[in-house]
Amino acid sequence: MVEVPLARLWHLPDGTACALLKDSTAESWRIRVTRGEITLRTEAFGNPIVAMDQAKLWRAAFAPTIERV
Repeated sequence: MVEVPLARLWHLPDGTACALLKDSTAESWRIRVTRGEITLRTEAFGNPIVAMDQAKLWRAAFAPTIERV
């Protein structure tokens, strides 16, 4: 499996980041949350829009106290 990074969906001040990746050998998209070199969570989706919607929910879970300006 070769994953191609497509976009960084979000990034938090503590270094936690979420990326959208495309599996070049299959019709699937992945979102992956990392902090430094550590993968905290990853999941595959059949549709990139569904993956991006899920990434929004994950952001709330990883940063429940994001300050609003």
